[in-house]
Amino acid sequence: MVGIQKLFFIALFVLSVLSLMACDKTTPHNGQELARINGHVITLEEFEQEMERLSESAKLQMISEEGRRKFLQELISQELLLQEAKKKGLHENKEILANVAMFKKGLIINALGEELCLGKDEVSDEEVEAYYRSNKKEFVLEQVWIRHILLKTLEEAKEIKKRLLRGEDFITLTKQYSIWMPTKMKGGDLGYIKRGMVHKSFEEAAFALKKQGDLSDIVKTEFGYNIIRLEDKIGPRQLTFPEVQEEIRNNLRKKKREKILTAYLQNLREKAQIHIYEALLAAEEEEEVP
Repeated sequence: MVGIQKLFFIALFVLSVLSLMACDKTTPHNGQELARINGHVITLEEFEQEMERLSESAKLQMISEEGRRKFLQELISQELLLQEAKKKGLHENKEILANVAMFKKGLIINALGEELCLGKDEVSDEEVEAYYRSNKKEFVLEQVWIRHILLKTLEEAKEIKKRLLRGEDFITLTKQYSIWMPTKMKGGDLGYIKRGMVHKSFEEAAFALKKQGDLSDIVKTEFGYNIIRLEDKIGPRQLTFPEVQEEIRNNLRKKKREKILTAYLQNLREKAQIHIYEALLAAEEEEEVP
């Protein structure tokens, strides 16, 4: 249930804030009372509605009595925190209200998008297969597991490269000299990377390595000078259609939805009366110049 709490706590909290602003929490509710927290009632109907908002995988945990009890305790915890927030006046905080308004706006716009795309964004098996046949090069599995040392100057990189070639330990040198903090204490471990994930020159050097333990030449990027070591290599291997069909279907569906929404928005723009006060924009730009 910890996963459910992490996934839904914020959304439920925001929805609770919306409810808090809309009504008095101590007002009696219609429906069968399931729990009462300092006068606030959670009805059985409200509890079931909250469960319906969960993902399908989370709903599976609601089958057992233990799962439902734990979820109710989460709702109670949220209500207690919400009541404390109200005591501190946080429900009237302008920044919080602005975030709530933005969240509400997003929900409404998303609902419109779902309505517009309903029944229009389906992707047939034939479309998926045709895309795979025409774009096989997109579906090649090739990954390398690498470590790197990032140095500030070329001179430092040359010195470290000499020490590595003399047999000094890559991980030890990384922890001592690398300036890239996210990987420094992990011995420069970047894990497995795919093409397109990193700087082009860094990518070319990494994928050019052949055997475990191979070192790259010094690679310059915007961050400094890198030395890369290969830990493992996967592929290249052509992914089969069953391996990628759902990915293709989702991507094609996304493109259809974008096309529908773009056309709809363009139509709205053509019908709308829109005036931009350019002078105000220019004034803002002038104020930002030091």
